[in-house]
Amino acid sequence: MHADELVELAPHHMTDSDHETSQMFALASMGHVAYHLWAEQARQERRFNLARLFDALSAARLARAGRAFRRLGWVRSTAENVASAFSGAVIGDIRADRITGVTPFARELLARAQRAIGEGRDLHAGELGDLFVCTTCGEICEGKLEGACRRCGTVPEAHKAFRAIEAMGTLGPHAIMAFLEQTEDALRTLVAGLDDDLLSRRLNDARPSLKELIGHLTDMDAVFRQRAWLLLETNQPTFPPAHPPTIESAAVYRDQPVDALLDAYHTTRTQTLNLLRGLTSAAWHREGRHEVYGVVNLLHQANWLISLERAYLVEMAQIRHDLIAADHRYGEANVANIVVTGSNEGE
Repeated sequence: MHADELVELAPHHMTDSDHETSQMFALASMGHVAYHLWAEQARQERRFNLARLFDALSAARLARAGRAFRRLGWVRSTAENVASAFSGAVIGDIRADRITGVTPFARELLARAQRAIGEGRDLHAGELGDLFVCTTCGEICEGKLEGACRRCGTVPEAHKAFRAIEAMGTLGPHAIMAFLEQTEDALRTLVAGLDDDLLSRRLNDARPSLKELIGHLTDMDAVFRQRAWLLLETNQPTFPPAHPPTIESAAVYRDQPVDALLDAYHTTRTQTLNLLRGLTSAAWHREGRHEVYGVVNLLHQANWLISLERAYLVEMAQIRHDLIAADHRYGEANVANIVVTGSNEGE
């Protein structure tokens, strides 16, 4: 696709409702930016409760903008989204080539993404270095940040970093252990009061059952523990190229009793916690190499596991709610205080 071949994302014949949703997206997006910048200003003035209020309002506007964006069909497959970002798109009445890929370097980065997508894979470590964004003018640098912004002179300290080793999150050892210690209780709360039939049930072909997700989390914990052991016991290990088990491979768990699945999770999580408990800071920073993420340490891999578990726990809470709502035998679908969301970054 050439740069002048724009992808039509908006419906060809937009209805009044589509136009209204498109305007909602534009207004909510502007509101998100406004509240975000007002929160930054409030922090500079040490008015932290006002900043917190603006942050909440910014998040609310972002959610509304995102809902409108999806409702209009402007979020497609990653391959289509990369093509739109690179070559431009028509979003409502706005040409997206004016808001995406607007600099030569941004287009170079998107071209790399297109090549990877064309080969059916993610960008590998050697194809994308650490990125730094100037918070004043938006200039992007790759690799090592040296000196002030070449475009506007903003100091390095005012750049926002997007480092490969922090891509999964920046939780520290204390927060990591706290999360990993609570996941089993969350799982047991999620399945409490539900019979085996409901736990095995899929809401549709695209959504796994709760049993499948418990089994998948057990598999992923075992993969993480193997990687953690390699990092702790060998020097600069290279992780095997085989990818972790997919959620599709967890279909075998649908026919297993839930108590057996929970016991299996308990066993693997206990072994993992025993391996991690009491590690020194140096141990958490031991490094290996991953074909996609490049140089990784134990903190990176633990954040990788937690990012997966957090997403699956949220998905499981939603599945539980939807299952109960659709089954007349159950009256209350809400489950409070299940998903661990309060861990502080860097803690």
